[in-house]
Amino acid sequence: MSQRVAIPYEILLVAGGALLGLIPARYAPLPRPDLVLLIFIPPLLFEAAWTFNTRELTARWRPIALLAIVGTLATAALAAAGVRGLWGVDWSSALLFGAIVSATDPIAVLAVFRRLGAPQALAAIIEGESLVNDGIAVVLFRIFVVAAAGGTAALDPASGLWSFLTVTAVGIACGALVGALAGAILRAARAPWLEALLTLTVAYGSYIAAETLHASGIFAVLAAALLLNARERRAGSRRAVVWFWDRLAFAANVLLWIIVGLQIDLRLVAQQWLPVLLAIAATYLARGVAVAALMALLPRPERPPRRWRLVLIWGGLRGAIAMALALSLPLGLPYRDLLVAATAGVVFVTIVVGGSTMQPLLTALRLTHATPGD
Repeated sequence: MSQRVAIPYEILLVAGGALLGLIPARYAPLPRPDLVLLIFIPPLLFEAAWTFNTRELTARWRPIALLAIVGTLATAALAAAGVRGLWGVDWSSALLFGAIVSATDPIAVLAVFRRLGAPQALAAIIEGESLVNDGIAVVLFRIFVVAAAGGTAALDPASGLWSFLTVTAVGIACGALVGALAGAILRAARAPWLEALLTLTVAYGSYIAAETLHASGIFAVLAAALLLNARERRAGSRRAVVWFWDRLAFAANVLLWIIVGLQIDLRLVAQQWLPVLLAIAATYLARGVAVAALMALLPRPERPPRRWRLVLIWGGLRGAIAMALALSLPLGLPYRDLLVAATAGVVFVTIVVGGSTMQPLLTALRLTHATPGD
C-alpha cells in the first residue's frame, strides 16, 4: 500500500500507531522510554553509521558539522526562546523542550530520496547531521532535566558546558576503544555469522559501556561504527554483515515506529491544542532560521543551493528519540504534560505531514533523478 500511495511505510506506522493509541484498553504495556532507547537506538544508529558513505562525509563535512553541532545548539536555543515567549514558561522548561525537539530523524525523508533519485550529496548532509545531532540532543536533554528539576537557579552555563564536553568526549573515547578492539577481532574472524554477532555486540557493548560511565552512549555507538566502517567495511567484503544489518534495521524500524505511534497520545495533544500548535510553529521557525543562517556562512563553492536549503528545513523531521526523551521526563516535573503533548504534536506533524509532502516538494524543486551537479 505504501508504494501505491507513494508514502514511506514509517509514516503509515506512526499514523496507525497513534490511531491505535486512541483505543481505551491496551492489552500489553508499552516499554519504558529508557528501554526504547536501549533496545532500538544502538542497532539503528550502528547500522546507519556502518553503511554511511564516509567519502560523502569527508566531502561534505563542513555543512554536516555546522548543522549537526552549531545547528542543533541553535535550534534548541531558538525553539526554547520561542516557546518561552509563546507559553510563558520558565527558561529551564523551555530549554528542555528545545533540547527534545532538536533531535532530527531522517528515515522517512531518505526513503523518499532513494525512491526518487534525489542528489546523493543532499541525502548525505541530512543523514550525516542526524547521526551526530542525536547524541548532542540527548546530552543537552540530560543537562536540562537536572536544571528543570532544580529550577532556573540550577542553570549554570559553565558547569553545563563542562558536563556537555565531558560526556561527549568520554562517549567518543569509549566507542573508539570498543571499535578498535572489535576491529582487531573482526580481522581474525572467519565465519560470517561470527562477524555479524561481533558487530551487534559492538553496538550494544559500546552503548552500555558509555552509559555505565555516565557518558553518551549514542556518541559511543557512533564512534565505534564509523571506526569499523572506515577500517573494516570494504567493497565486496563483509557481505553477510551488510545483509544481517539490513534485515535487522528494517525489523527494528517497523517495531520502533509502531511504538512511537502508540506513545503519541492524540487526546492529550487535542487538550493542549493551542500550545501544541505554537510549539510546532516555533520548531519549524527555529529550524528555518538555523539552516538559513548557517548555510550562508559556508564558502560559496560549498554552499548548498537554495533548493537544497528548503529541503533541509522541511526535512528536519522529529521522531523516536524526541518522543522517547519527552516520555522519560520525571513525573513530578513542572509542565511535564505540556512538554509531552507538544513533543507528540511536533513528532506527529513533522513525520506525517513533512514526510508525506517531501515527494511533491522534491518534484516541485526539480530534485528528482538529479544529476551529480544538482
